[in-house]
Amino acid sequence: MTPATFPEANIKFGAPRDMHPEQCRPIPAYMGKIDGGSCDGWSLVVTAWKPSVEELAVLNAGGPVFLTVIGGLPPHFITTDFNQAIHPA
Repeated sequence: MTPATFPEANIKFGAPRDMHPEQCRPIPAYMGKIDGGSCDGWSLVVTAWKPSVEELAVLNAGGPVFLTVIGGLPPHFITTDFNQAIHPA
């Protein structure tokens, strides 16, 4: 999957300092804070990803999505709706 830009994106993550920029494409993201609920005030980062035609075929056949996060806690919420992404229940 490739990182996708979206209207609410307000930052781009670049390559880590010890990695050449050609080894890691920039990732558009939204950085903000949760407003309300049991996670009120917690920071969050939302990214968007677009599957290729081949990946869509795997997903449509019931295949899983794998996500690797390096250097932090993995996300615990996945959605196709930005409003749900910034206001998780």
